Amino acid sequence: MKKIGLISDIHGNTTAAEEVIKDAKNQGVDEFWFLGDLFMPGAGRSDLLELLLQNNTTTFVKGNWDGCFTSVIEEYYTINYDDPEEIFIFKLVKYVMTDLSEEQIQFMFDIPMTIEKEIYGVKFHLSHNLPNKFGGGDLVVQSAGENFARMFEHTDAKVAIYGHIHEPVLRQVAMGDDRRVINPGAVSTTMGKHSNYAILKVEENGSWSVEYRYIIHSHEKTLKDSRNKQLPYYDLYEDTMLNHVHHTHNVEGIHENNVKYQYGERVREWLEDEEMKKIFKKYRK
Repeated sequence: MKKIGLISDIHGNTTAAEEVIKDAKNQGVDEFWFLGDLFMPGAGRSDLLELLLQNNTTTFVKGNWDGCFTSVIEEYYTINYDDPEEIFIFKLVKYVMTDLSEEQIQFMFDIPMTIEKEIYGVKFHLSHNLPNKFGGGDLVVQSAGENFARMFEHTDAKVAIYGHIHEPVLRQVAMGDDRRVINPGAVSTTMGKHSNYAILKVEENGSWSVEYRYIIHSHEKTLKDSRNKQLPYYDLYEDTMLNHVHHTHNVEGIHENNVKYQYGERVREWLEDEEMKKIFKKYRK
């Protein structure tokens, strides 16, 4: 039997990723498939990518935050300094990018939106969300079967695995349909809530099953690590961790941080640095 750890939506939370990987290996998992959203808004950077690679994460697909990361680098010259949310994303990308090697940056660019894996004759289709759209709410738990059927439009796989919605899912596409959809949930989480991941078990005869795992991890350690690494927008991240309040589109809170810490000016200096421009141009479309 093959056991594969299905992990998704780490969002820079290295502590949670470490604890999930440790638990999975204790369950006999020796290979991981990652379903997108590696970095941001947490403090994990090169250490997080190396953690996954060193623990035999053989497959990566690109999530919407991963797409933001590469888009900022490709289109660095398009920034609107009057938009607090753009400053927010650019500042977080700067935070991550300055800790990555050029090889690691290229790795992020090379991650595909979809990939297919075959184990003992069973084909699995992997994407972060819809195959051609790694953001949006098309595949939330209560979505209609037609939405989930769109995951199979360009594949003959009978099983589709995705991330993005931060909730575990195991369902048929529709009544009488033999196609199945799996979502392992999210590794990154908030105080009092579990980190979710799943173990995909495939027998040599082609039968398969999924075990869902739930891990409570140390938010104190996550926050201490974030402070030590001087994570931008730390107060917003702390509020997310402790009070379940998400600030990705909190324009007022983001703007207050941008003004208080002069993040707009810091981002402008970074983007106008001649050495950085040389690096950006390597990835420009």
